[in-house]
Amino acid sequence: MNNFEDLQNKWKSQSGVSATENGFESLLKSVKSIEKKQKIGNVVLSSTIIVLVFFAIYVSGYKNTIFLLGISLMVGSLLFRIAFELYSLQKSKKLNFINDYKTFKEDLTNYFSFRKIVHFIITPLSIVVYAVGFIVLLPLFKATLSHGFYIYILVSSIVLLLIFSVFIYKQIKNELFKLNHLLTTD
Repeated sequence: MNNFEDLQNKWKSQSGVSATENGFESLLKSVKSIEKKQKIGNVVLSSTIIVLVFFAIYVSGYKNTIFLLGISLMVGSLLFRIAFELYSLQKSKKLNFINDYKTFKEDLTNYFSFRKIVHFIITPLSIVVYAVGFIVLLPLFKATLSHGFYIYILVSSIVLLLIFSVFIYKQIKNELFKLNHLLTTD
């Protein structure tokens, strides 16, 4: 009987959160929401790669080394970003919700730290490399397209980059808020 009382006293004196069904559901919902957005992002990036490859084939761009360099930089930056997102998805799948509170919190903290690296290093690097690839293509566009269409491509790409950057910023802010909330919720 003494062992049972010791075990009961240890259980009662544990620091941490007592799990509730609502708390667990909220936690699971937040993590699943982040995973869903990562999957959607990968689909969008993969679709962009497919469009770029078909464009390169359509215009026979593989015959021109400058064109090939520009498209390769653009596709490479997207593949790099997708690889990190897939790795991140694997890390999120390894979060074990039935671990003790301390272990789960450490795993979630590691995941949060990795997501910050993805958002603040990998994403900007990917955008810069993608933009460099596009800039490499601009002289070819200028030489082969009408002046009006070239200006349209130039202006629309800048506008799309700005809109895309605001969208990415909001998504990053939202995801980091959710992850931070999960870490600070006791």
